Amino acid sequence: MEKTEQTVAEWYANHPISAPHILTKLKANRGSLDDVAPVDLYPYDQDHYDGLEANARLANNVRMKPGDGILDVCSGLCGPARWYAAERGVDVTGVDISTNRVDGAKELNALVGLQDRIHPILASAMALPFDNAQFDGAVSQESFLHIPDKSKALAEVFRVLRPGARFSFTDWVMHTPLSDDELAQYRSQIACQSLFSIPEYESHLKETGFAMINAQDVTHVWGDILAKRLQMYQALDAEAERAGNPSKGDDFLKMYAKFVNDVQKRRVGGVRLTGEKPD
Repeated sequence: MEKTEQTVAEWYANHPISAPHILTKLKANRGSLDDVAPVDLYPYDQDHYDGLEANARLANNVRMKPGDGILDVCSGLCGPARWYAAERGVDVTGVDISTNRVDGAKELNALVGLQDRIHPILASAMALPFDNAQFDGAVSQESFLHIPDKSKALAEVFRVLRPGARFSFTDWVMHTPLSDDELAQYRSQIACQSLFSIPEYESHLKETGFAMINAQDVTHVWGDILAKRLQMYQALDAEAERAGNPSKGDDFLKMYAKFVNDVQKRRVGGVRLTGEKPD
């Protein structure tokens, strides 16, 4: 694992949303952890922007159908993966560089009986441990910002897709240049390694070999979503402090507030990209 990847893994080890946090919330609201179905986790385990609707859009973009083998890049706690498996009938292999996330995902998968359908693996997106042309589709949500070499990761996804398969993902983008100091703040507080513009992303996908590239600017949608996430993080941080648990602290919250402001001012934002590997 590269040093920068280790930094990202350490950042996620202290993320306010974790498997123990999800299980605590679930038990408090259900009274027990008996007979938990995937749908019971959905209010707690979808740690990405726009919830279940985002999952459905990506699933539709890659044309998921029952029996497909899907790769989820930077799969985290496998919240989306459980939705794909339960709602679309696919088998999901997830890769993530955080031991904390992979172990937590396995625990949650087993809780809802999906341990044989979802396979989280500790691995780098820049060196996928899979054969060529192995998967029927690939997805990712707001994670390529953490990858040191996006081009290498895109090439790896392209390699492991079958001809005719699609990769659909969301990620942060930069609409206007940020100062070096601002980029350093994003790197230190949110583990953001680099940002492409939308045209740069389209160019890199094309250079990798993807065709039929579609890019949708979702910045306007993210503005409200992220403001609500900031409120959620503030509440989680207060809960952690009251419980005597580690919290992300004021620096993270201030940086996230800056991120929300930057999105609302269209300095940075989001994109949903889809590309197809030619036959």
